[in-house]
Amino acid sequence: MAVLTATGVTFSDATSLTSKYGVLPQSTVSVFFQAVVPTGWTKSTTHDDKALRVVSGTGGGFGSGGTAGAGGISFTSAFPATAKPIAVPISVTAPVTATVGNTTLTTAQIPQHTHNSLTGSDAAAASGSSQFRTPGNTATGGVDSPLGTGGAHTHPWTGNVALSTTGNTTMDLRVQYVDVILCSFN
Repeated sequence: MAVLTATGVTFSDATSLTSKYGVLPQSTVSVFFQAVVPTGWTKSTTHDDKALRVVSGTGGGFGSGGTAGAGGISFTSAFPATAKPIAVPISVTAPVTATVGNTTLTTAQIPQHTHNSLTGSDAAAASGSSQFRTPGNTATGGVDSPLGTGGAHTHPWTGNVALSTTGNTTMDLRVQYVDVILCSFN
């Protein structure tokens, strides 16, 4: 059993502890999860707004990005209170197949052209300015079709479409954290 005295603590084997440094060496630094500094300790303000890193090697250092010493950005800059938009490059190649139904050309879609008659056959013009072949072997000219306007129409196709763009997205790095204080034992 231990007895608390005015000068320290006396144990049942008659040993006594008369200095607080017998329990914790002077200048010991510790982390506390509380709002105020415990009695006998002094708050250290050397490091502020930083994350804690657990290491298997030698402790007591500081740094950023795996490099010892000053540098880097603060915790609240890296993990802001609001989500930040960032530009993300996107590059995609997508196979595309399109099938367009049959298209019957209208008179307006057909360009102006001429039909020549063959020797020994009969031809007749239905409309437009025309010359035509009479029965027999004498060709009197070709048959001109009605004038068209050369209108466009579509055809089926298959191919690949390559897309490359930079879009904006939002990255949320609002990581949960616990506020602690560093204190040294006086």
